[in-house]
Amino acid sequence: MKSLNSSDLLSDKEARNELYDLLHQSLSRKQAIERVVEIGTGYLDLDHGHIASINEAENRWEVIGSTDSPEGPYPDGLTSELSDSYCRHTFQQTAPLALHDAGNQGWSDDRAYQLQQLETYLGIRIDVFGESYGTICFVESEAREEPFSEEEHIFIELAGQILSKVLEETHHEKDLANRDRLISVLNRVLRHNLRNDLNVVRGYARLIIEQTSGDEARLASVIESKTTGLISLAEKARTLENLTRSVPVSRPVDIVPMVRKAVSDVCDNNPSVNCSLDTPEQAMSFAAPQLSDAISELLENAAKHAGDEPSIDVVVHQGSDHVTVQIEDDGPGLPPSESRILSGENEQPLLHGNGLGLALVYWIITNLDAEIEVATAPSGTTVEVHLQRAESIQREHSKSGDTA
Repeated sequence: MKSLNSSDLLSDKEARNELYDLLHQSLSRKQAIERVVEIGTGYLDLDHGHIASINEAENRWEVIGSTDSPEGPYPDGLTSELSDSYCRHTFQQTAPLALHDAGNQGWSDDRAYQLQQLETYLGIRIDVFGESYGTICFVESEAREEPFSEEEHIFIELAGQILSKVLEETHHEKDLANRDRLISVLNRVLRHNLRNDLNVVRGYARLIIEQTSGDEARLASVIESKTTGLISLAEKARTLENLTRSVPVSRPVDIVPMVRKAVSDVCDNNPSVNCSLDTPEQAMSFAAPQLSDAISELLENAAKHAGDEPSIDVVVHQGSDHVTVQIEDDGPGLPPSESRILSGENEQPLLHGNGLGLALVYWIITNLDAEIEVATAPSGTTVEVHLQRAESIQREHSKSGDTA
């Protein structure tokens, strides 16, 4: 039997502090995993510590972090059948599995004991995003004189929680990195390949229109219109990529100039639309330059869907706590599928330009900590963007004694 109380071991407090410190260190997933098992063996005075991922359906157990060298019994990368390990029991429960003298604790007939002859085992399941992921365990072939203490149970539970957090964070970071790479690839395809080829198609369509008449010219006009729309879609995709690379930071800004410019640009591009604008001289809000893109996109969408005698009315209201940009058109009403995009619902993504443009609006508004409301009726659509009024936030800060 192995005796305890070695003077070289970490104390309960030291071991827990070492685990907590990992949350404040910039470590990779691999480094964090290896550090947890190092802390555990230094605290529990056991020879081997390892973390395993588990696929229960495939009866598969794989070491993803270990204190052992490649020549050790449980090296990093080792795979085995789950049914051959104590971890199959640990994986089925939320509480730790603690064995200090397995053979004399009724485990002598267990398959894992018979294969590995491990007398000491302390392990717990690791959950990632609420799903069972794997286990962390510390093992040794020699039995201990005494059962694991309450403090040691607390340690293994904390180790499991720390690992869950580390794995969730690294999974999230990798997911974001993969999305960023995918966006970049799609943007390059849209910008260089698809857009360039569409420009060629549009050029030939214009040539056919100039040199023919009748049905041929009408068909060529349809081709030109469709290619122009696809080129616009490619441009919006590039804009969306550029915006997502830097999250907008809200600062006190007068939004009246950007609203005036957006209205002027859209109305100049759509001379058949009757535009009206009503704003105060100044409207200080917490916003960013990207708000201009969102307002322009909403106005362009309104202009394209306006009625027979198209009109767009834009009003900037100042409330006690918020500034509202209201855009009202006289079109047939925003379709439910597009309205869902502005509310953030993940319903069958639209592939046309309007869908991508409205997704761009939603991304900008929500990242500015603002809100957007849509009201549709047979007589038209009203979209309201609610921004926090700068003075109101400053007043809240002053009330709380915040002078920063």
